[in-house]
Amino acid sequence: MLKQPVILLLLLSATLSSCFKKEDPIQLPIGTSEIKTVFLGNEYENEMYFDLSTGSYMQKRRVEWDMRFETTDNGWGVFVNTGANIKVRRLGLHHLNEPKNFDTTSIMALPILQEAPDGKAETSSFKDWRTYKQGIGASQIHGIYVVELSHTTGPKRFKRLQIESVNDTAFICMITDLFDAAGDSILFNNNKTVIKKNKNQNYTYLSFKDYTHIVQNQEPNKDKWDFVFTRYTHLFSGILPNGALFPYSVTGVLSSKYNVEIARDSISNFSDIIGTNISNYTFSTDANVIGFDWKSHSFSAAGTYTVNSKLTYIIKDTDGYYYKLRFLDFYNSKGDKGYPKFEFERIK
Repeated sequence: MLKQPVILLLLLSATLSSCFKKEDPIQLPIGTSEIKTVFLGNEYENEMYFDLSTGSYMQKRRVEWDMRFETTDNGWGVFVNTGANIKVRRLGLHHLNEPKNFDTTSIMALPILQEAPDGKAETSSFKDWRTYKQGIGASQIHGIYVVELSHTTGPKRFKRLQIESVNDTAFICMITDLFDAAGDSILFNNNKTVIKKNKNQNYTYLSFKDYTHIVQNQEPNKDKWDFVFTRYTHLFSGILPNGALFPYSVTGVLSSKYNVEIARDSISNFSDIIGTNISNYTFSTDANVIGFDWKSHSFSAAGTYTVNSKLTYIIKDTDGYYYKLRFLDFYNSKGDKGYPKFEFERIK
């Protein structure tokens, strides 16, 4: 049974303010501390990308994308927007005209593929999709996934997806509506969907909302941001029987996969952490090192949030500089929630 303390830990917020704002384009000098307060949106509906060395940020709507594809030359990872409650199931089928392809009852009975928030291709909903195939050589056929969209109802709620190959410039897929017996691609009106890798960004973003399209500039260029406030699914362990992971929607901070490394320190005073301490830390490239647990809920009648200001994050940013960062508050001067305040300082 899910304990209340766990439920509480889960509600973090997502997003900052305004479109693309820049402060001082000069890198923050060593030893200079800055304090920022940002508004996450009434429903935590935005994604906010933040760059430590320049203080610039960009706000985007979280629901604008459904899937994203890695863009490095050797990248093969495919991910879904768990913050928009996108679900993926593996059919165990390889031909689009097999009857069970259209059976929504049997499809809904299939297990939902869980996606970890660490940003690794191996732990995404699709994991290593390259192994989901039958046959060899020219007769090789890749398996079919069904992507369920939370923002659409009726037949358009389900999309069938076959990821056929990937190279250093693009993914080659088949994406069709669930009840399209002919298997016609719904993207770009051809029989193959080519998702080109946007090398300026960490991912190429795909949306099925309104019409299927590539979402342009959903994130800043990969060297222009360090972390993003957003909603995503965290997988809790030790709650469900048989060791099953419990998925729960949270709002927190995920870091960029481009040269960003982060460590956590819950012991040292913020003022005591300096550049010469860096070698004492173990840094991680997991996207969810900052995560959502820098604040918790009191579960009192007032329902207040408490920020753990003793928890410090040491961040190596995309420019190679080191910063320390902590959260100070979650309320504005009027007592309205959703206004996280954080302090950061360059230490090397």
